[in-house]
Amino acid sequence: MDSLDFRTWFGLGSYGGLACCMLAAGAVAGFALQCHRGTPRTLARAVLICLVAGCLSLVPIWWGQDRLDFYGPSLAAGEVTFWLAWTALAGWFLPLGVLAGYIALAPPQVQESAPVPAPARDGRSGPLVSMLDDPARLREPLGAGRAWGVLIPLDGADPAGTVVLSRQLTLIGREFDNDIVVDDERTSRHHAELRWEHGHVQLLDRGSMNGTRLNRQAVRGVVPLKSGDVLEIGAQRYRFEMAAPGAANGAEEETRKMRGALPAAALATPPTLVLAALAGALAGARWELGQDITTIGRDAEHQVCLPHDSVSRLHAQIVRQRSGYFVADLHSSNGTFVNEAPVTKPQPLHAGDLLRCGEITLRCELSTAQVNASDGVVRQATPIATHLAGLAIETPQSTYSSRHDQPTVSIAPQSAAAEACRRNSVRPHGRPRKDEKVARPTSASS
Repeated sequence: MDSLDFRTWFGLGSYGGLACCMLAAGAVAGFALQCHRGTPRTLARAVLICLVAGCLSLVPIWWGQDRLDFYGPSLAAGEVTFWLAWTALAGWFLPLGVLAGYIALAPPQVQESAPVPAPARDGRSGPLVSMLDDPARLREPLGAGRAWGVLIPLDGADPAGTVVLSRQLTLIGREFDNDIVVDDERTSRHHAELRWEHGHVQLLDRGSMNGTRLNRQAVRGVVPLKSGDVLEIGAQRYRFEMAAPGAANGAEEETRKMRGALPAAALATPPTLVLAALAGALAGARWELGQDITTIGRDAEHQVCLPHDSVSRLHAQIVRQRSGYFVADLHSSNGTFVNEAPVTKPQPLHAGDLLRCGEITLRCELSTAQVNASDGVVRQATPIATHLAGLAIETPQSTYSSRHDQPTVSIAPQSAAAEACRRNSVRPHGRPRKDEKVARPTSASS
């Protein structure tokens, strides 16, 4: 290859390196904006490195025009090799390496939604978004257990997922400390809130990332709700219906006359379910789901303690609502299954369903009081005993004076049952301690 060919190829390489630096800077910025990846500092640093590499690529261009074109083949081989390496590193390897590293390593952007400022109810300026510990979340304006409205899932969702609204303030979001948990990636942690005010229902978006829509219109500030309105929260759609005052007072005929009202039977408390272990060392163990939230896991502080290697420390939770029981998997290692179908979002539980946590299978049954009531005579249910590792312990029946005392996901009350389960639970790797003997469950005849 003669000197003319070398000068041509060197010019193409140096100018191509300069263009590569500029394109890499634009590609990094476009990837960050389109895919929401990387922090602002990481983005600025990557773009700055590409721009600096472009400035360094100008030096070989000057050398090619000033030295290579004038001296040509008389240049030393070491000098030519140095500027070839400079061009390759500054113009090609550095910007392409920054682009590849940013795409592979940049973390997703975390955008926290700020409260939406709006006029306060008393006319003063200030934020209107309610606090998480607002006492209105505990208050039932129509009386204990009396609902003022319902949210009915749309788009072919299970009608058993109907949510009954009875509290003065109801928070909706993706976190478990909300009153209504929506398991959807487009739903913010604390997305929206519903408030009952003297017979009127108000909807407020809590500054969510994707917004709240009412009848296909974006919600701005506080908006009133009426029967038949359609709410869009993330990718989920619900129809709101007002419950008639007659339903709250027990007047069934008046309830039927109200448009959009639900009968009182639809607002009744669901029958109490019991989980019964079917096989293994836990065969015969029973847990009554008498609390609003029941957690399942390997640790002893959970209401349903399953000391088995296949069960995670915090495996799943069961929530009791007026529309029934719902089970949700809490990112367990071996998964949660209902009738051998994996639980990927809150799923309803019914009597007769098989709930499997890891390798432990539990059957859902009606409690003893519910079964005895089927013949028209309600009898007192006997205490439900759990035979775990040869010990008879009773399932804890804890009560809470306020909402903040009630466990949500990983907090459960300590009781004698929990202490007994702790003493007899297996170690983290499923092996007993050297100084203790594994008690085997005795048969019913013994």
